[in-house]
Amino acid sequence: METPLPSWPEKKFLRLTALLLAVVTFALFSPAIGYEFLNYDDDLYVYNNAAVQAGLSPAGVAYAFTSRDVGTWAPLTWLSYQADTTLLGARASSYHFTNILLHTAAGVALFFALVLLLRRYWASVLVAGIFLLHPLRTESVVWIAERKDVVFALFWALGLWAYAGYSRRSNAARWALVFLCFLGGMMSKFMMATFPFVLLLLDFWPLNRAGENAVNWRARVWPLVREKIPFFLAVGVFHRFTVSALDTTEALQVTGPDIGGRLARVVENYSFYLGKIFWPAARSLLYPLHDVSLLAVAGGVVLLLGLTGITMWQMRRQPWLLVGWLWFLGALVPVIGFVQFGHFFVADRYAYIPSVGLALALAVGLEHWAGRFSASRKIMAAVTAVVLAGCAGATHFDLPRWQNSLALYDAALAVGPHRTAYHNRGTTLLRLGQPARALADFNAALRLRPDYASALNNRASVWMELGNLDAALADCSAALRANPAFADAFNNRGNVHSRRGEPEQAVADYDRAIKLNPAAPLYYNNRAAAWFEQKQFARAQADLQRCRELGGQPHPGLVAAVAAAAQAQP
Repeated sequence: METPLPSWPEKKFLRLTALLLAVVTFALFSPAIGYEFLNYDDDLYVYNNAAVQAGLSPAGVAYAFTSRDVGTWAPLTWLSYQADTTLLGARASSYHFTNILLHTAAGVALFFALVLLLRRYWASVLVAGIFLLHPLRTESVVWIAERKDVVFALFWALGLWAYAGYSRRSNAARWALVFLCFLGGMMSKFMMATFPFVLLLLDFWPLNRAGENAVNWRARVWPLVREKIPFFLAVGVFHRFTVSALDTTEALQVTGPDIGGRLARVVENYSFYLGKIFWPAARSLLYPLHDVSLLAVAGGVVLLLGLTGITMWQMRRQPWLLVGWLWFLGALVPVIGFVQFGHFFVADRYAYIPSVGLALALAVGLEHWAGRFSASRKIMAAVTAVVLAGCAGATHFDLPRWQNSLALYDAALAVGPHRTAYHNRGTTLLRLGQPARALADFNAALRLRPDYASALNNRASVWMELGNLDAALADCSAALRANPAFADAFNNRGNVHSRRGEPEQAVADYDRAIKLNPAAPLYYNNRAAAWFEQKQFARAQADLQRCRELGGQPHPGLVAAVAAAAQAQP
């Protein structure tokens, strides 16, 4: 016979528990406040983004709701960056601080939501603690460019909290609060699309809103589905925004030649996330790309079907197993591999919300089992302490790889080769004044993908620094063959022509760069230098002025030389 679980804690005790979770989480991640910007998307989202650097303003709000930059339609995420700039300053520490704060708030909200949904104290602590402290969290929390993860997670948790209240006393105001949380999440990251599906799972258990017997089952289920219809309609609308944003970067692509190849990739990816959640070793920002392994797929099919069969078999006796398992499977659907986003198949950040489902199934199962013993409270306290201490320890040792770009790519390449990791480390080394090491990395990236336009263009910069202008010209031209609309490659080739004493060809390339990206101040500065070489001083002055208007800083020596030459003209 099962022994009753500990009596329900008082509200004050719940608040103290939430405070403890918050303090431990913030303290754990606080070293990241001193970390640098990374040269992987942080520039596009924050430090080279004019709208973000300008802070909150009417123009910034308009940008947030209309921008498709970086293949993202996420107005609340953009607004949060702008708020950081205005309130805390345009420093890396500002954005890191807010990321940690939002993650902590999401975990606390999740704890209170679980308390109301499950009516189980220890399971709620364990699930919220795993969500907050698990080492897979570092990518979502410490990477400034992943702000959208922590924003949408906060809305997800607040939505669950609101739904727990709605399920106990249903009315229009409470439904509207749930829907507003859902919309907030959708305006932060599209992965919120699976939220109504999870609500239906919670209706089955623990809320039991459809009842337990089969009599009139359809009549009882239909109202639960009907109240979610506006959510699903909204998903359709937001899907169009998301796809249109991804289309601007050409990042959305099929992962395999046929449905069989895509399904094989899906199976392999599910197995990857299961493995990483339970054994989060060898983590990487960019996992090595590889062809699907038929042996791994066969093992994955057996594993997935086996776990699905077990959870369905135990559906009546232990319904939390099925709910948690389907939560995990369903929440991963938008990113599981039917399509590929950019240059990766899997990412730690994608497990952010899906892992809550697995933690829920295991934590409730553990508390249910512990209830058979008189020392159930001590058992749960000990298990919770051990699991969360293990998670916190692993996260603590994982954090340093995020302190700067070089450490991040060193860690990624220690796991395995990836063309983007080589390329980005090469750009970091070039910035640090190590062209020989940068050249080796660009060469490695190009061995993995010979038509990698960015690597070709950046290798051209190395060749220029090393004085090999012929090789630089060849690489710029190769980059433009790979990507004819690559403005930076035209600008770089213009630089090569300038160094070779060919200002006419340089101006022609700068013209094409400016036509492709007329808002880049550097291009005008460089063209001004080429005009100066041709003694076209009025044109040089006009380009320097345009550079200033776009927020750039023209080269002081060039400005002085152009001004002196213009004055010396009769």
